Amino acid sequence: MGPDGPSLKKLILAHRRATAGVIAVVVVLVGVMVAAALPSARALSLSDSSTCSAWGSASQAQRSAYAALYLTEYPTSRVRDQDTTEADLTGACNHAAYLGEADDISLVAAMNHAF
Repeated sequence: MGPDGPSLKKLILAHRRATAGVIAVVVVLVGVMVAAALPSARALSLSDSSTCSAWGSASQAQRSAYAALYLTEYPTSRVRDQDTTEADLTGACNHAAYLGEADDISLVAAMNHAF
């Protein structure tokens, strides 16, 4: 012990096994947290069967990609562009969320107002 008490270096050197165990536990915990965060960071694409909840948590790129896909799969006689489609989907999904059905309603059903 020094004049101010034990130093961290002396404590680590005196308890090598415990120090190694603590370091191993910290490394494992950090690895678990990183592994848990990776799937949510991956960009999952939206599809017709995706729910309004998925639409609400999708990135802008995912929304734009689905809106473009929707326009090619469901052409209408009404003049519609990608921005209008995104706005319509957002409005329909907001309506589904208001009704408490955002987890159950698909994007296509929301666009058809099948609540």
